[in-house]
Amino acid sequence: MAAAGAWDTLVVGGGAAGIMAAIHSSARGRRTALLEGNAQLGRKVLIAGNGRCNLSNRDAGNLAHYHTPQPRLVRQVLGAYPLQRTLDFFAGLGLELKEEKRGRLFPVSDQAQAVVDLLEEHLRELGVEVCLGAKIRRAACEGAGFVVRAEDGRRWEGRKLVLASGGVSAAKMGADGSGQELARCFGHELTPLQPGLVPLVSPDEYLRPAQGVKVWAQVRAPLGRGRWAADTDDLLFTPYGLSGFTILNLSARVVPMLAHGPQVLEINLFPGSAPEAMGQFLKERWDRHPRRSLAFSFTGLLHARLVGPLLARLGMPGGQVVAQVSKAQRWELAKLLTCWPVQVSQARDFDHAEVTIGGVGASEVDPASLESRRVPGLHLAGEILDVHGDLGGYNLQWAWSSGAVAGAGG
Repeated sequence: MAAAGAWDTLVVGGGAAGIMAAIHSSARGRRTALLEGNAQLGRKVLIAGNGRCNLSNRDAGNLAHYHTPQPRLVRQVLGAYPLQRTLDFFAGLGLELKEEKRGRLFPVSDQAQAVVDLLEEHLRELGVEVCLGAKIRRAACEGAGFVVRAEDGRRWEGRKLVLASGGVSAAKMGADGSGQELARCFGHELTPLQPGLVPLVSPDEYLRPAQGVKVWAQVRAPLGRGRWAADTDDLLFTPYGLSGFTILNLSARVVPMLAHGPQVLEINLFPGSAPEAMGQFLKERWDRHPRRSLAFSFTGLLHARLVGPLLARLGMPGGQVVAQVSKAQRWELAKLLTCWPVQVSQARDFDHAEVTIGGVGASEVDPASLESRRVPGLHLAGEILDVHGDLGGYNLQWAWSSGAVAGAGG
């Protein structure tokens, strides 16, 4: 079955980047078709921010939040379509936003569905042809343009082709790596693909009794050559290891390091406190209640299910009276509370990841239009490129910006 007529622009992928590419192509008067393999658009948008859609971040213009071997690409794309243009675009659709901690931006309605509904309405207003259930398996240059074919036999022709079908994370949302395979068919090389914004697995036996506990903590991760990355937010102890905002955010930098072997994270359960200050704090606390047991002395200070594992790690009996704790023991405990070393051995798989690390090398596209340097008329946007952002709306901002640039270019 063939689609009627040829299109000016074909966009493969109905996620954030693909939708924006289709919108900005059509807004320039180009006849545009949006091809999505799922039965609905924007499935990853719908789960973003736990279903509330963390649409962007107030600090989205800070390049330190994006990771790629070619930072010039991100600088140019975000410069062409910065946060303010994103905010103006959604305001024009009628979406009201609110700001939460760490600059995260959400719809006032707290509904990701509202974002997708407004985008779908705008696509209809612009006359974009939306083709759902279109799982594209083949694409090739033909004549002066491109021909793409879906596995159900449908066929489309277009002068320009935008690949914006995402990465390989969250397979339940339809991610299947088909976009990467299409990019390879056009001669593009991919950097190694790894899960990003993902929980980490730890063999540390002392974590197991604390599974299900969530605390506010600082986590530091080694980056090699004496460099460290740190994040302070929620930390969640799980049956397999560690998760929570801190771990997900740091994972994008930890996962590549795991290729060299297990890494040791440092957890400060009292962010901002150094071992010396913590030791003095414990002394003063214990001096006020010298007859309390060591385990009970943490009541009201530390989650009860963390006390046992920490004391066990140091071989200190919880029934010991605090008045009998030696200065050396207090120092070891103070160090552990502020610098708890936890080994992580691997990341969980792509099914548990929010983004894909790696993809088409950023050097293989023109930063001004995201047009392929190998195939004229082919543009790439979003997660298919080797660019990923921190947790907190940065990956969606990259999708909005790169999709707009790719759709408008050419």
